[in-house]
Parts: sequence; structure tokens; C-alpha cells
Amino acid sequence: MTSEETPKVSARIRWFVSILICVHLIALVLPPLAFQTRGALGDSPSVQTLMTLVRDYTQFLYIDRGYAFFAPDPGPSHLIQAAITDASGETDEKMIPSLEDQWPRLLYHRHFMLAEYLSEIYQPPNPPEEIAKLDPVGAQLWEQSRARYEYVRQSIVDHLQYKNNGRRVVIRRIEHALPGFIELANDPIPLNDPRLYRVLRDQAFDPQQTSETSSNLPEAIPAPKNIEPDAEPSAPRVNEDETPPPDRSPEPQTGPETGPASPPVSQSETAAEVQE
Repeated sequence: MTSEETPKVSARIRWFVSILICVHLIALVLPPLAFQTRGALGDSPSVQTLMTLVRDYTQFLYIDRGYAFFAPDPGPSHLIQAAITDASGETDEKMIPSLEDQWPRLLYHRHFMLAEYLSEIYQPPNPPEEIAKLDPVGAQLWEQSRARYEYVRQSIVDHLQYKNNGRRVVIRRIEHALPGFIELANDPIPLNDPRLYRVLRDQAFDPQQTSETSSNLPEAIPAPKNIEPDAEPSAPRVNEDETPPPDRSPEPQTGPETGPASPPVSQSETAAEVQE
């Protein structure tokens, strides 16, 4: 086709297409920018003002993501550990997400985002009395955020119970950290090294306000199987909805359904979540 036969496009159409391309590029850039400019005081007002112009468009195309889990500094990831106990007392431990249980990869990613969301919305119980006195509205928002977290947590437990024929389910949150460059250079370790896993406790700022349910959970990651409860007379009473505490010096175990074994965790790092 010669140049004379090439169809001519009017300047108006070229301008229109150029504007659409620019708007799409802006919509690609703004969601990550909004995520990165979010701080302790909230979102950036200027970035959020721009986001209002493209928010519906980004949500429709599902490009309103922050992508903070990519390099150069993705930060720690968060998992959910579930202990599923049947009527005979046999416990099956699962990690969410798990490549053994969630396949194809898209299903694994959905469970990964679910675990991240539970950690993202976490709010400690019982706001400090000082906040309740000085900022009643803030205390009310605190309680609402806590109620949302408990609702989502319970929905996960209910779903696991439904999937496991009504067996008792206990869950807790796990943080999987990444080693820093200097630490990895001095001591090369695999990314699934047990030292990189930490239990996230469900604990109030005031230790006296913390419920008993956050102090009687297994102390290893994952919790060893078939461990008899601590029989010491001074041991705290175990609630019927809790997993019995194991021996204080168990040997970590591995298994296809539990993921990498981890060393015992100190009492200050005991687990977080207990639900029926």
C-alpha cells in the first residue's frame, strides 16, 4: 500500500485517542502512588483528589492495586495457621495459603490475599482508657474496627468448619519475615527458615485487659501434633474453645500439610487467634 492509499486520520480522532491513552497511563500510576504515599496520618490528600477522577475506571478494570508485595522491599507476608480437631481429639494442622491445598496458582493467590487482609484489618481489643476519656469518637472507631476484624475472623473459622464437617477449628496469625541484605550475606538461610516465622498475638495494649484466650495456645510453628496438655497445677485453666498448650520444649515436626517446621516460640510470642 502506497502512502497515497494510506487512510488519513483526522486530527480530532488522533487527539481523542491520545487523551484516552494518557488517562489510562495515569490510572495505572495513581493506585500504586496512593498506596506508597499512605502514612500514619492517612492518605495523601492531593493523590486522593486525583484518584477520585479515575477510581471507577480503575475498579472496573481491576487495576486499583498497590503492588507493595513486589521488589525492591516487599516486606513480610502473613499466613493463617488452622488447627482442625475431630471428636476423637485428632488434630490436623493447615497453613493458609498452602501450595499443597490451593491449586492452581490463582486459588493460592486468593487465599494469600485473604490472609493478608485479615492481618491488615487487625485491631487490638479493648482501647486504652486514656483514649476513651480523651477521644470518645476515636475509641468508638477503635471498637468498630475491632468488631470488623472479629467478624472477618469468625467468617474464616465458620468456613473452615463447614469445609471440615463441623470439626472444631482454631486459627492464629503468622508473620513470615524476609531476611535483610546484611543478615542474608552474613548468614545465608532459605526463605522458609523457621527463624523467619513469628506468631502474632491478639493482645490488648494493657496486659491486664488481655483475655485468657491469647495465652494458652501452642508455642511452636506449626504446633506439634499429639502433644499432651501441660499438667502442672499452676498452669492456667484452658477454655473449652482453646487448643491445649503443649509441652514447653517440643520437637518441631514437618509434614505435607503443615509446611516448614519451626522452633519453639517464647511465651511473649504465643499465638493470637481462638475461635470455635
